[in-house]
Amino acid sequence: MIISVKNKQLRYAIICFISALIISVFVKIKFIFPTIIDNSIHSFMAGIQTGLNDILMTVFSFLGSPILDVIYVLILAAILLLANLRIPAIWAVTTIILGNIFNTIIRLSVDRSRPVGHLLSDQGSSFPSSHVFGIFSVIFILSLLVIPNIESPRKQFLISWAITVIGVMTLMSRIYFNAHYLSDTIAAVLFAYAWIIFAGKLYPVLAKLLTSLSFFSHDEV
Repeated sequence: MIISVKNKQLRYAIICFISALIISVFVKIKFIFPTIIDNSIHSFMAGIQTGLNDILMTVFSFLGSPILDVIYVLILAAILLLANLRIPAIWAVTTIILGNIFNTIIRLSVDRSRPVGHLLSDQGSSFPSSHVFGIFSVIFILSLLVIPNIESPRKQFLISWAITVIGVMTLMSRIYFNAHYLSDTIAAVLFAYAWIIFAGKLYPVLAKLLTSLSFFSHDEV
């Protein structure tokens, strides 16, 4: 299997999912624990806003936008198709699209207001962050599908480091622009990891289903 989920990854995914659900409940009932931390980080970010930081954070906020996250996966899928890996391509596209739907359901369920001072372009529920969920979903897809199949350990390290920096900076940019609280972004990372690992665990089911069709019967899985 091109995509393989280890038992340890599955255990981590379950822990992440449960943790994110707990944060969701705390946010929904306005429990004091995340609120105090969120307000402290919010105040700290307000104190470091400068022109240079504005430019830097704007770049990373753009790179992590939900539309671009889908485009990233579509580009990955195109590369996989060129390599005659149609089933992994279908899995990647399906996973990111259904993941965004899942994130939207959580957002509508929690229905948290945006922090004071957010940009007019940032509308809708604050929890969990769509930017952060999307970009980390892409990161975890790459970590599950692409990076393990790179032979060079050096290239694996460099790619892992680069995409992690982009993810962390996107997370920080959303707090910096008052688009989200810290808990919105942390929960988004936890939900994203759980979602991708659960989807990866179901990959053999998808592969078996598609290879039962004559069109995919000779595809590499």
